Amino acid sequence: MSLPHVNTVNQYSHGSTEQNSQQVAGNGMNPSSNQFLTMMVAQIQNQNPLEPADGTQFLTQLGMMSAVESLEGVKTGMMNMNIGITNLEMLQATNLVGKKVLMEANQGVDVSEGQIIDGRVQFDQPADTAKVMVYDEEGKVVDEIKLGPQATGMAEFKIDGDKLGKGTYTFEVVAEKGDDAWTQKMMIAADVESVSIPADGGTIMLSLKGLGKMSMFDMREITA
Repeated sequence: MSLPHVNTVNQYSHGSTEQNSQQVAGNGMNPSSNQFLTMMVAQIQNQNPLEPADGTQFLTQLGMMSAVESLEGVKTGMMNMNIGITNLEMLQATNLVGKKVLMEANQGVDVSEGQIIDGRVQFDQPADTAKVMVYDEEGKVVDEIKLGPQATGMAEFKIDGDKLGKGTYTFEVVAEKGDDAWTQKMMIAADVESVSIPADGGTIMLSLKGLGKMSMFDMREITA
C-alpha cells in the first residue's frame, strides 16, 4: 500500500503530525485503522534519534485511531439499519395491494366526472354541525358538503365528481360546537391497485383506484 509523500525536510519538525494529516486529507483519502498504524510505524522508524517524538503524540494518534474505528462501526450500523427499514417499508407496501386504505387528503385530489370519492373524517369530540369545504386550484370555495351534527367517531360521506366537475380540488372539514369552531383534515378511502417503489429510494407511491398515486406516508389506516 502506497503512503502519502513525506517531505524529508520537515519530517523532524514539531509540526510533522499536522502536516501529515493535511497531506492525507488533501489526497482525498478516508483513513482507516490500518492506515493509522502504518503511518504511526513509519513515523517511529523515521524519527530523529536526537529529538525523539513525544510519547503523548503517539497516544493522541492511538486515540484518533480508536475514534475512526468507532465511526466506521457506527457508519456500518446506520447503513444496515437503513437497508432494513427500506426492506420493511417495501414489504409493507406490497402487502397493501388489494386492500382498502384511508389516505389523508393533504394535497390536491384529481376528480373526474362520474367519479365517486369515499370521504372520511375522525371527530375527536361531538360537533353541533360539520361541513366539508371544497376549494379549487386557485383556493376559491366551489362547494360545501353539509354533514350535519356529528358524534365522536368516524363519519362517512360521498363526493360526487359529476357535481364538482373535472379538476383538482382540496378539502377541509369545518366543525362547530357552541362558540367553538375547528378544522380537520379529510381522509379518503380507496383500494390499492399497485405499488410503485422508486429505484432511487424515494417515496413509495400507492396507486389508488379512481384516485391515481398518493404517497404511502399519507396513509392513516388500513380498513380491509
